Order: sequence, then structure tokens, then C-alpha cells
Amino acid sequence: MKNLPAYFLLLVFLFFSCNNKEKENTLTMGEFEMSTNKIIQNDPFTITYNGDKKIDESIFYNLVQSKPYAYDLNFNDNKAVITVPDSVSAISFHFKIDDKFDNNNKEGYLFPVYNKNEEIAKGANAAIEYYKLGNGSDFGLKGSEENSLKALEKAINTHPEIKENWRVIHIQLAQTENKDKAKRLAEFYISDITSKNNLTEEDYSNISTIYANLRNRAAMDSVSKIAMTKFPKGKAKQQSLMNNFYDAKTLAEKEKIFSEIETSFGMNPSLTYAATGLAAEKFKAGDEANFKVYADKIEGKQEKAGLYNSVAWPAAESGENLEMASKLSKASLDLITATKTDLSNKPQYLSKKQYENSLNSTYNMYADTYALIQFKLGNIKEAIKYQSQAIGEGKEAELNERYIQFLMADEQYELAAKKANSFLNSGNSTKKITEYYKTAYTKVNPNKSIQDFNLIIADLKEKNRKKELAKLKKSMLDEEAPQFVLKNLEGKNIALNELKGKTVILDFWATWCGPCKASFPGMQEVVEKYKEDENVVLLFVDTFENGANREKDVAKFIKDNNYDFHVLIDEKIKDSNKYEVANKYGITGIPTKVIIGPSGKINFKSVGFSGSNDKLKQEMDLMIELLKS
Repeated sequence: MKNLPAYFLLLVFLFFSCNNKEKENTLTMGEFEMSTNKIIQNDPFTITYNGDKKIDESIFYNLVQSKPYAYDLNFNDNKAVITVPDSVSAISFHFKIDDKFDNNNKEGYLFPVYNKNEEIAKGANAAIEYYKLGNGSDFGLKGSEENSLKALEKAINTHPEIKENWRVIHIQLAQTENKDKAKRLAEFYISDITSKNNLTEEDYSNISTIYANLRNRAAMDSVSKIAMTKFPKGKAKQQSLMNNFYDAKTLAEKEKIFSEIETSFGMNPSLTYAATGLAAEKFKAGDEANFKVYADKIEGKQEKAGLYNSVAWPAAESGENLEMASKLSKASLDLITATKTDLSNKPQYLSKKQYENSLNSTYNMYADTYALIQFKLGNIKEAIKYQSQAIGEGKEAELNERYIQFLMADEQYELAAKKANSFLNSGNSTKKITEYYKTAYTKVNPNKSIQDFNLIIADLKEKNRKKELAKLKKSMLDEEAPQFVLKNLEGKNIALNELKGKTVILDFWATWCGPCKASFPGMQEVVEKYKEDENVVLLFVDTFENGANREKDVAKFIKDNNYDFHVLIDEKIKDSNKYEVANKYGITGIPTKVIIGPSGKINFKSVGFSGSNDKLKQEMDLMIELLKS
């Protein structure tokens, strides 16, 4: 018994020693813990969530060299088990909590993968850096061409056998550093390919792609001619005919070339796209028989559904050819429903849940088309049924408005009032919804006064304002705003550093961008509201736009629409597809609004357009209010 305390102490020591050793072999990722600090191919490991909030979404990407493959990360009792196959170079985790992905200070949660001998996978760090630069940006990660190029060249030097997976990307990254370097690199890769005894059709295609990245059209055409001579029934010949198809001026010419391609090569993805265009032209011309001929050539369910909706929607808006549009619109819904039961065509960059959500979103959009057609045909009950599906979670104000409109037409005033109240409370509303609500309210409450209704509206607006204000405070950024100098339409230089101390709103847009243009009536009202406020500056940065007469075309667009916008022209980076300021600010899609506070820091970034100009104006007002306080 005298030895028991010593024995007990030894057990305690051993327990804590083992426990500490176990902890040393784990890895913490915010509120998540990984059971290993080194991911080994084919070795299962566990991720444990130690937080107390609900996980909204969690996915991971297996990076196979430059290609990301998405998978859902499914937690059971706050634990998820993963096994990485031996083809994977690296892995990236993404956790969404409180409706926001944790980007780990823009570094993300990316890890190299090791083989059984604990040797790092070939190209692991190159895969990580390139992912940050590409797909990772969708989750708030920040990469750089410089880091990606360095990691890639180190990987290729260590493992030359992986270079075929990276040829085009290597040249593209090199172009951001030095045009001559990219040219030398291209020559090296072309020499490497042509060193073979017998070049395959794929080899010629790779050479052509390299020349395309150098924007050397003459060399591309030369390679294509050689490939067509050697492979008269190959891809180069097919591409040449497709180019002729898109260059053709008349519908008859297009049909003739289409027939030639189909006879020689059969239907394929590029020809499916051409068939979609021809079918749309036939529908527009009222040629239903030939519309069906081309539509029937389209094999993919999603592609065919897309065609049907694309011709049904204009008919729904105009009220013309509604019977035919109704049949096609319903067929588009049936096709998307069928696609939901067969996920074999899921793209590799989407997880199963992401793909299902994408299909649901597409179904809702097509249901909106079908509902509007039914409404115009007088089938109000049917319109309500499908519009109730179209609104989904009620986040799109325009779709919500149509739903309330249909309910009002059916004299369902109580439900219309209830739904209108809900949309106003969530901030996904329009002026028209408020008008419908007023009418519905008075029908349901004949003894209530207009003052009672006005008090309800005022209360809803204030609640929504507080809710949105809290959300904006939570999303506030504190990032350095890259400096720039751009010319406006009058040729005057506008420098960001001269605007310090003011709230600056940069609205990145282009004349070809539909959502940008849809948001402009709302932005015009924002401009008018703050035009006398010397501490608020709105700059509309035209970017991602080409054309010899770009400035004139932009100026004409602004003038024709009577917009009072201060427009800046974002300059294209020489020998690149990128634009100076958009590149500095990491703009990958438009419209994007960057709000810079008086401190000169980026405080907000708003991507896309919700479809509600009222919501857009409220968002701008609240951001400006926060930065002034």
C-alpha cells in the first residue's frame, strides 16, 4: 500500500504525457480540430467542431495539381471523417458559420498531402498557391501571381514530370511577371512537345493553346492548318467550321454550316450551343416546326431546359405566343426535376449539395417564368402555386412582388398581407409590395385607419434598418485600399490619395453587364442624394471592357440613360487580359462596390445585385451612415 501513491503519480504522468503527445499530433483550425497535423494519402482522419453555433455549410476541395474537386464535409455529432486518395496533392477546407465562410485572415485552411513515406505530394505547394489565386477567391482567400509562379517553378524543378499539367497556367503566370519570359517559356514547351517522333492531334491542340495565350493568331492558324491536313476529321477541322458558323451573317449560312458539322462529327457540346442559338432564332421567327427540329438535337437536360426557358421568358413578358411558351416553360421545369434525380453530370468544381442548390435555384427561376405565363393566361391559381415555389427563401424582391400581385388578383388578401409583411420585415421588398400590402390590409381590417397601417410600416422599416445595420457592422472590413490614378471621361486624372478623409464608393461595372445596368436606377438615386455632400464621393469604374471606341461608347451609354455618374476608365494592363484597378482590388465579377472610409481603408465590399434598387439604396445609406459615425 505504501507504493500506491507513487504508482498513481506514475499513471497520472503517463496519462498527461500521452495526452500532450496526442495534442502535438493534432491541428487546430479556429473552432475546428484535425486529428492529424500531417494528412497522409489513404489514411482516414477526423475533423471535430468544438464550437457551439450551427454549421451552415462545410465543404472541402481535393486539389489534383491545378484542378479542384469539391466534396461536402458531413458532420455527425460534430465529427467528420475524411480519407484522401493518393492522386491528391493538397486539400482545402471551407467552414460557413453565421452565414459567412471563415477565410482565416484570407489564408484559408489549406494543407499539403503526404504519401505513406511522409513525402510531400508532387506539386502540393503549387496547387495551394494557385487555388488561393483562383477558386479560393470565392471564399475570401487572397493569392498572388508572384507566389503562385514561385511555387509552381519550384515544383516543376523538383518534379519535371508534372509540367504537362501546368503548361498553360505556367505561361499565364509568367505573363504577369514578364512578357519576354512568357514567350521563352512558350517556346520551351512547344519545343518539348515537338521533340516527339509522331505528334498526336492533342499535341497540335496543346501547341495551338499555347499560341492562343501569347495572342499569336498567325501561329495559331498555321498550327491549325497543319493539324487539319494531318487529321482531316479531327478537332481542328471541327473548330474551323465552328468559327465559320459564328462568323456567318445569315441564318441560312449558319444552318448550312451546322449541317456540315453534324454530318461530319455528330452532336457535341459546341454544336449543342449552336443548336440552341438556331432553335431560338426559329422560335423568334415563329417557325415552330424547325424550332423543334433543332431543340430535339440537344441531348443534355439542363441545356434543353435552358433553351426552353430562354424563349419562354420573352413571351411571358410580351404576352405573345403564350400557349406555346406555356408548354415549353412547363417542359423546362420537368427537365430540371429529372436532372435532380440524376447527378451524373455534376461538375467536379461543385459538391453534391452545391450542385443540388444550383438546380433548385434554376428550377425557381424557371418556375417564375411559368407562373407569369399562367397569370397572363388567366390561370391565377396555377400562377400562385408556381410563384410560391419560385420565391424560394424570399430573397429576391422582384419575384416576391409578383407573388403578392398574383395573391391580390385572386383576392387572397389575408395571405397577401401576411407575406407582404414578411418580405418588408426581411428587407426583400419593393414599393409596389408596400402598395399591395396597404390595399390588402384595408380589406382584411376595414375598421383600422391608414394611420394604423403607417405605424406598422414605420415599425417594419425601423426593425429592418436595425437588422441590416447590425449585419453590416459584423461584415465590416479594415483593409488597405490600393492607390490608383485613373482618367475620367473628360480626360482628367482622378487620384484616390486626394480623396482621403472622404467616404469613397467605387462601383466596378461595364456596359455589357446586365446586373450592373439593372442596379443603375438605384445608384442614380444614391448619386442625387449625396451630390451636395462633399464628404461622399461616388466613382463608377468602367472595367473588363474592350473596344477601339471604348470611351465614346461608355460616354454615350451614360448620356443616353441620363445618368449623372462620375465615370473612370480602368486601363488594361499591357500584354494582359487584366485591368489595373480591378486587379489591385481583386475584382473577379461585376457589379462590385468597394466602400472606402475616411481613414482610407476598405470597410465594405458588396458583390452582385439583389434585383432590388430599394434594398441597394438602403445598403448604401447604412454604409455611409456607419462610416460617418
